[in-house]
Amino acid sequence: MKAKEEAMQNYLKWILSRIKERISREDGGAIVEFVALAIPLFIPIFIYLNSFSSISANESIARSMAREVLRVYVISENDGAAQNISGRAAQLLARQWKLSEAEVASLRTRMDCSHFPCLTANGRIKLTLSFIDEETQRKVSASAQEHLSPWL
Repeated sequence: MKAKEEAMQNYLKWILSRIKERISREDGGAIVEFVALAIPLFIPIFIYLNSFSSISANESIARSMAREVLRVYVISENDGAAQNISGRAAQLLARQWKLSEAEVASLRTRMDCSHFPCLTANGRIKLTLSFIDEETQRKVSASAQEHLSPWL
């Protein structure tokens, strides 16, 4: 019986020594330190990348909208019709490309013409389109330019 108790004590000592050995080892400590330090550093990077992605997408939309709205303007019959149709085209495109209601409400276009009326032969028309990005509250702006044929 005494031999069994002694064997049990030796076994428990051996188990405790193995547990102490495992606890005192630093295997995996570097991983824990990396995770503890890196995650707080990566969070601002992810926030920045998300913001950059939103702005980039909206700038691409603004460039495409400016080109399309100017094309609508140029192929119109006269300046009055061109103003009306290009304004409606801008609203339609904004909704089609899924701009938010706040972005659509802040949508502005400005037309710069080399001649008056704008649709004059050999003229140049520059359209600048802008709106406020809802997520970042930054102004997104893009321009497009067309040269009119001298044979209008």
